[in-house]
Amino acid sequence: MLYTDYHKKHNKTLHELFIFEELCSQKDDPGPCKAIKERFFFNINTGTCEQFEYGGCGGNANNFETLKACEETCVVSDDKSPCHLAEAPGPCRGLVTRYFFDSESQQCKAFFYGGCFGNANNFRSMAACQAKCQNQAVKEHISRLSCFEAFLCGIRRAQGQPALLSSTHSKSYNFMNSVSCQKLKPEAVCFSPVDRGTCHGAEKRFAYNTMTKRCQMFQYSGCGGNENNFMSRRHCNKKCRKGMIILRSQFQNACFDI
Repeated sequence: MLYTDYHKKHNKTLHELFIFEELCSQKDDPGPCKAIKERFFFNINTGTCEQFEYGGCGGNANNFETLKACEETCVVSDDKSPCHLAEAPGPCRGLVTRYFFDSESQQCKAFFYGGCFGNANNFRSMAACQAKCQNQAVKEHISRLSCFEAFLCGIRRAQGQPALLSSTHSKSYNFMNSVSCQKLKPEAVCFSPVDRGTCHGAEKRFAYNTMTKRCQMFQYSGCGGNENNFMSRRHCNKKCRKGMIILRSQFQNACFDI
């Protein structure tokens, strides 16, 4: 049964029940066939994965061959990242402001949560979303820096500028002049994530996207955000992309992955 039906049946105050994936809110469904196969489903009443008998056809997606598969898909835990999950308002009809991480834009955004189910990509505040997902996305991107960017890190370090790669990650590369970067500064201009800020405006701005290596347009809210925020594409290109292209052409053969 859906959570709304459970609420009506038991006459209890509607409260949130967090599940990792939205499909886990479906009831156990044996399907129309008559076989007897041992399967597992997530039980919303107990908050655990339990065994049921599956008929062999039909049914729904809340159907797993092993207990482990059920728990990995449905049970929320601190060591699992929900940041890749899509926005999920859930089946209820509330209008609760929540925040989710949009993996396409690599930003935390507000959405209206219905009040039940949905999935674990659901945070009570923008700060909580950014702490869990947005900051992690920056770190993961830095760990995937290209050979050129790793070499550029060494150049910046030698020039006394903020380094952009940690010493842990720099071990994955072989440098023409071996320079170990000790600082991790993802907030440096041009390497900061696109951040629309905390207000409710919609101003046309431009930011350098380290994934595409292009200056892209975004809607700035009017306050907050970071320094990767330019009034024009030309200004953004001059500050970020032009220098990247020059250095790439000079150092593209200077190092290689090992």
